[in-house]
Amino acid sequence: MTSPYESIGGELVVRAVLSSLYDDLFVDPIVGFLFHGRDKTHIVEQQVALTCSFLGGPQRYEGRPLPEAHATLPLLAGHFDRRHHLLERALVRHCVPDSVQREWLRIDEALRASVLAAGNEARERTRAPG
Repeated sequence: MTSPYESIGGELVVRAVLSSLYDDLFVDPIVGFLFHGRDKTHIVEQQVALTCSFLGGPQRYEGRPLPEAHATLPLLAGHFDRRHHLLERALVRHCVPDSVQREWLRIDEALRASVLAAGNEARERTRAPG
């Protein structure tokens, strides 16, 4: 059985989708502020490793755990939803097969709780008396 990673053509396609996604995210009027001053190249590299890994590729994600990586960002559900929507658009734009789109989006959605938990903590820190 072919993995989603193999069926889309491997890392080259994953990288193209994610580069396109982060080009959109960095200038997006809703979530772009979250990326101000961030290193897009580094983010894309980390996302490529993570995504290739969960799509069945040989790469291994060795970055920080997702809650830790997002710990300084005051993320809300709407921010996550916007990124998810832009990911869906990037997958369509790059002609990723429907079955792989569904799997990629399902896994992305499964990360919601851990990513948003970090956002809750970041917001609480900004509200704490100092």
